[in-house]
Amino acid sequence: MADLDRVYRALAAEERRLALACLEHHRQLTLPDLAELVLERQQDADVASLSGERLRDTYFQLYHTHVPVLEDCGLVRYSQEDDLVAATDRIPAALDSVEENVERLRAFPTDSIGD
Repeated sequence: MADLDRVYRALAAEERRLALACLEHHRQLTLPDLAELVLERQQDADVASLSGERLRDTYFQLYHTHVPVLEDCGLVRYSQEDDLVAATDRIPAALDSVEENVERLRAFPTDSIGD
């Protein structure tokens, strides 16, 4: 269950969910490119219309907070030397575990609770 808890923690922030979606599609991205894609999806706008300050903030949030959390649970690898974030093969299994857990919770009988 500890691994599942780490995956839930990783999925708790919108930025991390968006980063995973981008990396599942592209497989690997430079951190600046990932920051652009995350911000575009978050703001539903083209990066050219967004402020440089906002992009910088997103980059630093990914670098200092979000990528380390994703890396900690094995969903991505980060190379500081190349400033490159890569998806791992663990993403599909982790998401399947979350889906199975949610289905199990939905199937949990609640009729007798509170009776």
